[in-house]
Amino acid sequence: MSTPGARSGAGAPLPAVAGAFEFLNGWADRILVVSLTRATERRERARERLSGLDFHFLDAVDKLGLDRERLLRDGIYDERKTPNAFRHRADMPLGHIGCSLSHRAIYELILKNGWRRTLVLEDDVVPLPDALELLPAALSQLPRSWELCYLGYLGNAAVTTRARLKQALYMALAPLGLVRWRPCETLRLLPRPFSTNLRRAGRHLCTHAYAVTLEGARKLLAAQTPVAFNADQLLAFLVLRGQVEAFVTQPAFFDQETLAGISPGRDAPASYIHG
Repeated sequence: MSTPGARSGAGAPLPAVAGAFEFLNGWADRILVVSLTRATERRERARERLSGLDFHFLDAVDKLGLDRERLLRDGIYDERKTPNAFRHRADMPLGHIGCSLSHRAIYELILKNGWRRTLVLEDDVVPLPDALELLPAALSQLPRSWELCYLGYLGNAAVTTRARLKQALYMALAPLGLVRWRPCETLRLLPRPFSTNLRRAGRHLCTHAYAVTLEGARKLLAAQTPVAFNADQLLAFLVLRGQVEAFVTQPAFFDQETLAGISPGRDAPASYIHG
């Protein structure tokens, strides 16, 4: 089995990776990689792993320049109305706020430029060569009405019998207010069949690889103004509320350095993602 981000002996991307990247270059109006300007080593690794992909770095909002009280005072950040089910903790760390602001900046750019399809990656993304040969087929199965598509994700990659039993329990308890999910949300916790390489999205985490349409970006921006969600919880919120037509690829085509067991290097502790 080839390793994540693997290359041929000549240093060129493997054929499956090169073919997938060529497809994405023609499919997406814009490909953005979110990255701190000071994360020079991470950027270099991203350039190497994504060689052949026509992407642009999006300078991430750095937590070192953020002040929580000022963000609250200026109405940029406010978690008071964030549902408890979509919180990681009582208050977002500054690094998470920076991440959310960075992804929100992408939605603003999409609306400003009228990009119909945008691929969003983060600088710790790892292509999965063994899966990427299926990427063109998977994205070609998206319906015209799609608004969000996970190409990499954590959670619910496989729907197990245990997961289905837990969902059934939640569905029974939700009307009684005994679980954190609303009844309508419990119905969407697990991904559902759609096509050969796509499922309707359930509850998934991470924002290291996803695609969004113009209308999808409009909905994401509205829900994140002011910033009230971690970047990945924003997506999950709209998915579980049924407010965005979202899909997840089967299989996933991108992983993250930490999830793939790859040492993230010296830049990682300063990352806005894990700040």
